[in-house]
Amino acid sequence: MIQVKLKKYFNIKFLGLALFIFVLAVSCADIDTETSGYASLKINLDDVSRRQNGRSQLAASMTSSEAKTILGVLIPAVQCETSSASSSIEYSRALVDITTLDAQFVVPLDTQVKLCLYFFSDTFSLNELGAGTNTADGFGESGIFTIDSETTAKTIAVEYWTTSYSTVTLKISSTSSAGLLENSTGTVKLNSTSGQLMDNQSFTITAEDNASKSVVFSDVVYSSYSYDVELNGFIPLTQAFLVSSTTETLDVKMTPNMVDLDWLSFDNMSITQVDTSAYAVAAGTLVLNVPNAQKDNVTQMLSLMQVKRVGLSNLVDVTPPIALSGWSKSEGSDNVTYTTEFLTANSLPLVHGSNELQVIITVNEESKTQTMGTVDYDACVDNSTMCFTLSWTDGLDPDLHSYYFPDWAYNEETTNGSFDNTSRGNRYWVYSNAAYKTYSETGDVVQLLDGNSASDTEVQVWATDSQKVGNGTYLVYVEDVSETDVQNFKLILSGPGLSDNVTYGPYNFKNDNDNTTTEATNPQAIFFIQVENNSIVRTDNITIGDNLSSTLMQWTGSLQNSVVE
Repeated sequence: MIQVKLKKYFNIKFLGLALFIFVLAVSCADIDTETSGYASLKINLDDVSRRQNGRSQLAASMTSSEAKTILGVLIPAVQCETSSASSSIEYSRALVDITTLDAQFVVPLDTQVKLCLYFFSDTFSLNELGAGTNTADGFGESGIFTIDSETTAKTIAVEYWTTSYSTVTLKISSTSSAGLLENSTGTVKLNSTSGQLMDNQSFTITAEDNASKSVVFSDVVYSSYSYDVELNGFIPLTQAFLVSSTTETLDVKMTPNMVDLDWLSFDNMSITQVDTSAYAVAAGTLVLNVPNAQKDNVTQMLSLMQVKRVGLSNLVDVTPPIALSGWSKSEGSDNVTYTTEFLTANSLPLVHGSNELQVIITVNEESKTQTMGTVDYDACVDNSTMCFTLSWTDGLDPDLHSYYFPDWAYNEETTNGSFDNTSRGNRYWVYSNAAYKTYSETGDVVQLLDGNSASDTEVQVWATDSQKVGNGTYLVYVEDVSETDVQNFKLILSGPGLSDNVTYGPYNFKNDNDNTTTEATNPQAIFFIQVENNSIVRTDNITIGDNLSSTLMQWTGSLQNSVVE
């Protein structure tokens, strides 16, 4: 036997484990040339290591003399497995005699092979170890070597280490902010590097697991592994990892199995105005048809669904339930159909006239929009709004104007001796021009309906205080914009605090050369209105053909003409 001195090995230093060296004295005999070059390989283990101070304390030391069972497995030039289970790739296996430290194997000639050793503190048979259910207390792994027909003896060094165990925690979570769905089930499989199943666990998501689910494996031997995680509603995930410390925590991010946008449609959509107010609610049915080939993989739908009024940026969220278990379900020959009812949680604001509503659904960064229908809103019927309605029988393009003074309180101009043009506060000019539709102090858009011909009407609706008419002072006037040809113009005022609508007119702008007929000035002031506690408390008419009084003109300023674009 060839004796070798203790060698220093640093190639697995990262494990922090103690190394021993065994010398395998190998001899060949009984070469069988009729079996395509196989020979009988006899080994003898000779422990030439010496216990050293300062070795790793992660695991107890073990020598060949301490082992009650030693298993040797001859394999191709690949990494040894930590499991002793029989493998289709191995050439031969045998128990090493713990007294003589001898064992015999069948080895292929002229082939790169290596020897894997498994040390056990208990006594096992060869058959028992073939199942791989018993964890080794120590391991040995030789370098790669070859045996040819001329070999009579060979010495091979074997690195030996005792077993260290780790607690491995898989922290499973979703890449989506929706998290994990309660009652979803899954499995985790722990595999060796060769793909052999080492351990597996099943789990169920509870209410406490929405953010993440921890699956724990105990007594995992230091080595390389891979995990397979399957969870209903998510794409299966496989990942390799290394166990090299007493505790390992792995963040497992699962990607939801997305719904295809083309599987979605809408049914039974409706829009309902809330009484006579400026609000409506929208409802309908969302339909999801999952092809049968995908039915077991799709358990949730991550989406954003909103309802909006065309021409308005406001969106109302109506996102459906994420878990499909909360939907109604029916199975057909081609699809599994899920349905869920939706209703806008918040009411949608309406404008005077026709309002078209749309529903928008976004799935996996793709969107589709569908019209729900229209609802007509007569703002002048709403008992919280102040409404002006202008009509005429002939002529083109009159404009309805308003000045609004929110800081000018009721009767302040008569009860406040120091009241002047400064103390009235800011003036806001509102009419149908795009640049002047907004009450700029709050950003509220005054509800306007523009009219250009006698077949139209022109409307202003004031509701700038939480959908109620705002307190303050209003001056309303009418202008014949293009030329003075408007005849029989009539302005109707309605709103809270009035026992009945107030009608001004009809009057003419057109000069008919008849001195007995009083024509309106252009522009013509119509109403001086004051509002207190969201109710109309003053409505003064301006005499037709007259301008504002000198006192009122001083406070309100001149009547501005429309801006012609």
